[in-house]
Amino acid sequence: MLFCAKGLTMLSSSADQVLDLGEQGCGQLLMSLMMAMRQMAPGQTLLVTAYDPAAAIDITAWCRMTKNILRHTDASGHQFLLEKGSN
Repeated sequence: MLFCAKGLTMLSSSADQVLDLGEQGCGQLLMSLMMAMRQMAPGQTLLVTAYDPAAAIDITAWCRMTKNILRHTDASGHQFLLEKGSN
């Protein structure tokens, strides 16, 4: 998977899994995110790409509520590095 931003190229190679949510909106976006994270062990990372305008707000709130960790958001606000919490 190729990314334009230099930092995200490094993140994608270090992430344990990659999830492209495209333009999925809040409900579908969060359900897909939950299903992907459910398969992961605590401490593993997931690089998420999402183009929905509210994705940054939704993902930030979801991480806070589920005790998962938002490690990084790229400058465009479309890619997010999450870490599975110990919930």
